[in-house]
Amino acid sequence: MAAKPKVLVVDDELGVRESLRAILSQDCDVLTAASGAEALKIVGTEQIALVTLDLRMPGMSGIEVLEACKRIDPDIEALIITGYGSFDTAVQGLRYRAFDYLAKPFETTQVRATVQAALARRATTQKLRTVPDNVLASLSHEFRTPLNVIMGYSSMLADDGDRELTDDQREALDRIQSNSTTLLQYVETLFYLIELERGLVPLTLQATDVQEVVDRVRHELAPRAADKELPITVAVDAGCSLETDPDMLGRLLHALVENAVRHTAAGTVDVAASGADGRVVLRVADTGKGLDAALASDLQALASASEAPTGTTLGFGLRLIGRLVRELHGVLSVDTTERGTAIEITLPAL
Repeated sequence: MAAKPKVLVVDDELGVRESLRAILSQDCDVLTAASGAEALKIVGTEQIALVTLDLRMPGMSGIEVLEACKRIDPDIEALIITGYGSFDTAVQGLRYRAFDYLAKPFETTQVRATVQAALARRATTQKLRTVPDNVLASLSHEFRTPLNVIMGYSSMLADDGDRELTDDQREALDRIQSNSTTLLQYVETLFYLIELERGLVPLTLQATDVQEVVDRVRHELAPRAADKELPITVAVDAGCSLETDPDMLGRLLHALVENAVRHTAAGTVDVAASGADGRVVLRVADTGKGLDAALASDLQALASASEAPTGTTLGFGLRLIGRLVRELHGVLSVDTTERGTAIEITLPAL
């Protein structure tokens, strides 16, 4: 029988330590520590998979303990314990790459599910670390190079002024260019997702103007929307900004809008952003046929856990959306009907 994963509960309150021990002992080997110093001694000698941490402990704070644990074992997962159950309190720990938070009083089913999701992410991360970086780099190069060559030569043929192309020949070259571009985007997304899984994409935080990000994404996707005669409407609150990773935010919004454009035959794609209390709410709505209910459920599950649900048929675009929401510690909701889909994401300042 495989050994149970070891979980370390760190809290200065005996009641909290014993409550979590009782909840988790069926699935895990539970160790406890009453202080940060005691916790670090255990992490230094035991193979701890996950720690639960109180932010407000005497002596070393939960954040200090988390930082020290990550230095000992970068793959260790952490859950922040909060007695306030608030989004803002949890963010203080999440910005240091804690997996999630647990609000007191504890709900047994929710605690066990969150712990299992965190342990699953650790297992996935460790599996991916066994693939050498040079192998991934080589694969990335091997995929990209022939695609770039194909795209280059097809572009040269299309622009060759010395020969006149028939309508069929030009259509064939356009299809080669279009499909090669799509495939290259899939390759880029695949390797970016792998890097996310391996923890190779660090959060780079800075004040980010949401209007600038939205305008850039609309400009990037305008030609594709124009081909389908789809207007992309934008409504962003004045001064809407966020302390976050601008690259991840841009990729997230691009994936949302690109997915909406792809699956909308007629009508509009609407992008909105509003800010309040240090958060930003993004909303991308379309008038397509509506996202399949099972896919909508899987997307929400992926955005709130570390792994896609078993048996899911989520495509690269939706997988990327779910992963990036998770990386940015956002909350995602999907409203889908036969008249269209609206995806709303609430992002905290990191």
